[in-house]
Amino acid sequence: MSYKHNNLMAMRENYWNDEQSQHVQIEKQFLQQTLIQQGVFQTPTPEDVKYFFFALPSIVIVKGYALGFQHAQVKSMIEKFIQQNKNRLAQRELLKVQFRM
Repeated sequence: MSYKHNNLMAMRENYWNDEQSQHVQIEKQFLQQTLIQQGVFQTPTPEDVKYFFFALPSIVIVKGYALGFQHAQVKSMIEKFIQQNKNRLAQRELLKVQFRM
């Protein structure tokens, strides 16, 4: 793994494991609702949401950290990613982490 990949994975893990921040909990609920609205899962479990979060392209993670995952630009990127990978996400296939979209 590259240094860049290690830093981004640490960002993902730190964010996901943050149980104290109300803001992070709200954004996790937003991601769950997005999966429902986009028709990926009918009732996504916390593990489904985690799988999805860790599959997101790195640019989405970086911008999500900077702007918030509910920001219009980030939301658009998330929806685009879902549209391009909907069937694979629904099957919980192992997706190679993308750095760019």
